[in-house]
Amino acid sequence: MGHVRVYSISDSIARIQKLQGKNVIHPIGWDAFGLPAENAALERNILPQKWTDSNIKAMKNQLLQLGLNFDWEREISTCNPDYYKWTQYIFLKLFENGLAYQSKAKVNWDPVDNTVLADEQVDDNGCSWRSGAKVEKKTLTQWFIKTTKYAKQLYDGLSSDSLGNWKDIINLQKHWIGECDGVVVSFKVKIKNKVQHLEIWSSEPYKFIHGDYIFMKKDNAMLQELSHEEINNLKCYNPVSEKEISVYVCDDVNYPEGRDVYIASPSVDADDYKLIRCLNIPLDIQRIDINCNKENEKGIKLAQSKKVGGYYSSSKLKDWLISRQRYWGTPIPIIHCPSCGAVPVPYEDLPVVLPEKKTDEASLSLSSIESWVNCKCPQCSGNARRECDTMDTFVDSSWYYYRYLDPQNKQAPFNIKSLAGVTPANCYIGGKEHAVLHLYYARFMSYFLHSIGLTPTQEPFKKLLVQGMIMGQSYKVKSTGKYIPPDEVEQVGKGYKEKATGETVLAQWEKMSKSKFNGENPQRLLTEYGCDTTRLLILSDVPPETSRKWSDATLPGALNWQHRLWRTIREFLKHRNNPELFNNTTLGSQVEEFDTRTWNSRNYFIATATYHFLHTQKLSVGISRLQSLTAILRNNVPPLVVANSKEFELALANLIVMLSPITPHFCSELWAGFLSAPHRLSNNIDAIDWNKEVLQQKWPKVDSKYPLSFLCKVDGADRCDLKIIGHELNNMTEEKALEIMLKEKLVKDRIKTDIIKTKYELYPDCRAILHIFTERSAKVKKNKIDEELKRSQA
Repeated sequence: MGHVRVYSISDSIARIQKLQGKNVIHPIGWDAFGLPAENAALERNILPQKWTDSNIKAMKNQLLQLGLNFDWEREISTCNPDYYKWTQYIFLKLFENGLAYQSKAKVNWDPVDNTVLADEQVDDNGCSWRSGAKVEKKTLTQWFIKTTKYAKQLYDGLSSDSLGNWKDIINLQKHWIGECDGVVVSFKVKIKNKVQHLEIWSSEPYKFIHGDYIFMKKDNAMLQELSHEEINNLKCYNPVSEKEISVYVCDDVNYPEGRDVYIASPSVDADDYKLIRCLNIPLDIQRIDINCNKENEKGIKLAQSKKVGGYYSSSKLKDWLISRQRYWGTPIPIIHCPSCGAVPVPYEDLPVVLPEKKTDEASLSLSSIESWVNCKCPQCSGNARRECDTMDTFVDSSWYYYRYLDPQNKQAPFNIKSLAGVTPANCYIGGKEHAVLHLYYARFMSYFLHSIGLTPTQEPFKKLLVQGMIMGQSYKVKSTGKYIPPDEVEQVGKGYKEKATGETVLAQWEKMSKSKFNGENPQRLLTEYGCDTTRLLILSDVPPETSRKWSDATLPGALNWQHRLWRTIREFLKHRNNPELFNNTTLGSQVEEFDTRTWNSRNYFIATATYHFLHTQKLSVGISRLQSLTAILRNNVPPLVVANSKEFELALANLIVMLSPITPHFCSELWAGFLSAPHRLSNNIDAIDWNKEVLQQKWPKVDSKYPLSFLCKVDGADRCDLKIIGHELNNMTEEKALEIMLKEKLVKDRIKTDIIKTKYELYPDCRAILHIFTERSAKVKKNKIDEELKRSQA
C-alpha cells in the first residue's frame, strides 16, 4: 500500500504537469540488489537473480494495473550488468580522486545477515535496520567513501534558495552532517611494515603545523592487533609539518565528539600543556605565541596543497562504509596483488560481473567462488585475487536519477548534454526514512560527479515531497501483547474484547505489517474497485505528508462522489439532448443568474485547486475543492439551466480535466459523454479542445478579470488579504506588492520595528503572498535558537 500511495502521488503530479504544457519525465526502475532479495531467495532455495526477476515482473504488472503513466523506455535495474558497470565506473572515479579507500575499522556486524552495516543502518537501540538483530562490534578491513570531504559543501548547500519545500528535512540533514567547525587531515602510521592512514580532526587547524602529540583511545581499530611494545613505540607522520610525532594511548582525554584521536599542541594551547603535565608525559618544548587565525588558514592551505586533507567537516560525521560481505550486490572493481597492492580494474574490463552461483551453495559471500576470485594483476600480470566485498546498495541508488536521462548510453553512465536543462530533478518523492540515508548519499554523489565535470549542477533534487506511512488498525491482547486478526475481535461499547476469551484488546494505528494482521492487499482493491477508485482512496482525505489511516470506511465517500459525477454527466446529456429544453429562452434570467454565480465558483475552485495540486501538492485539498465544485453543479440546478448554461458546461468540463490526473480512466469515460453531446456552448473557449481526449487538454485557468487573493504575512502571521484582478496580480512585482501592502492599516499597525527582509511568492492564476520580516522576528528567532542551544547543552 505504501507503493500504491507513492506512485499514485508521483503519477498524479506528472499528469498535472503535463496538462500544464510541460515536458514531463516520469521514470521507473528497480533497486534490485541487497539483503532482502538475497535472504528471500535463500529461504526458497532459488537464485537471487531468479527471485528478483520474478518480483520485478509481478510488481510491474501491478503498477500497470494501477494505470501509472511511467516512461517504460527509461526502465533500469540496478542488478543488470548494463547498469552496475557504471556504478563500478563511478567507484573507480572515486578511487582515482582519493575518495574510495580501504581501512581497518571497528564496524557494526549483523550476526543474522552476516554482513557489515553502516552507522546509518543501525537504529537507536543498536539493532539492525533489516534483521532487527542486536548489532555486534568487529574490527575488519573495509572499503569507505570519503563523504566527509564534501561535508561543508553539503551542509552549506542546504541553505540554497534552489531547494524548495524541504521543510524539516533540511534540519534532519544538517543534524546528520553536523556543524562543520573543524578540519580533517590524513596522517600516516606504519604498522607491521604497512602504511595506514589515520584521519585526524581538529577544530584548531594550526595544530597540524604545531602539533607535538597524538592521543588515541584504547579501542581504536588500528591498535587491536598490536603488542604492548608496538603500541608504546608507535609513531605518526604529520604530512603538514613533515615531522614524526609520538602516539600515546589514553582514554582520559577530552576527545572531540565521535572521534577517538586527538592532536595536542602544548607549545601553543594552555589546556594541551596542562594535559601533558597531568599525564606525566615528558615535555621538552618552549611555549610560543602565534596568531591563531593566520596559522589556522596556513594549516588548511598546506594540507590542501599537499592533498592530504584540509577540508571542513563535523567531528561526528563518519565516512561512508560501503563494504558488504554478501553475494547479491555490485562487485567492487579492485584486484589485490601481493606486489602491487590494491589495483583498480581497467575501465575496458568493466563490468566485473557476478559469477553464477548454485542455489545450494551455503556461503553467502563471493570469497568461496575460487574460479572467480583468482585472477591476474592488471599491472604486473602476477597471480592476484579479486575484492570479495560487494557494495552497499545505496551506492547503486546514489546516482540512478542521472541514468534515467540517458539509459541506453553504452560509452558512459550518462552524457552531460542529456542532463542539461532537465537537472536537477524537479521533484523527489519518498518516505521520511530516506531523509538521512538515501538523500544524503544522493546529494554527495551528485556533488562529486559535478566536481569532476560530469553533471551541470550540484544538487540532484529541487523539491522534496515526503509522504507519510500507510497505517492499519491493529489489535493486541492487553495481558499478553499478542497481535490477533480483526475477525477475532468484537467491539463492546467503546472498547474491544477477544471473541474467544473475552480478554481486553487494545486497538491502535500502526505501520502495516503481516505479523500485526493490519495490512491491506492492493490486489483486492484493484480487483473489486479498479485502479481509479483505489488511487482516489489513497489520495483523498489527508495530504501526502501525513500518515494515512487505512480503513474501508473511506470507501463510500469516494464511490458516492464518482457516482454523483457519473449521474451529472448523464443528466447533462439527457437535458442537452431534450429539444424542449435546449435553446428554451423562457427562463433566460434564471440561466443568466446561475451563470454569474457559477462563473465566480468556477474561477475560485480553479484558482484554489490549482494552487494545491500544482504548488503545495496537497492533493487531498485539491480533491476536496473539486468535490465542492461538484456539489455546486448538483445543488438543485433546474434541467432548463443545465441544458442552456454555458457556465455549467464549462465548469463541468474544467472539473473533469482537473480530476483526470487522479482518476484518468474514469475521467476519460466522463469526457466521452461530452464528446457525444450534439450541442456545445463553449466551442470557442481556448482552454478546451473538443477534438482531443481529456488527457490531451490544457489545465484550466482563471479568467483574467477574476479577483485573486493577495495575502500579506508579517513575521509569519496573516495580516491582510486583498483581492486583485488576475491579470494585474500576475504582473505584479515585489516592489509594487510591498508598496500596496504598506498602505494597509492592518499591515502598518503590525510593523513595530524596521523591516529587515521581504519575500514575494507569486503563484500565477492562483494567488500571491508577500512575507515581511522585521527586527522583531529576528530577535524571536535568535531567542528560540538560544533556548534550543541551552536545552541541548543541559
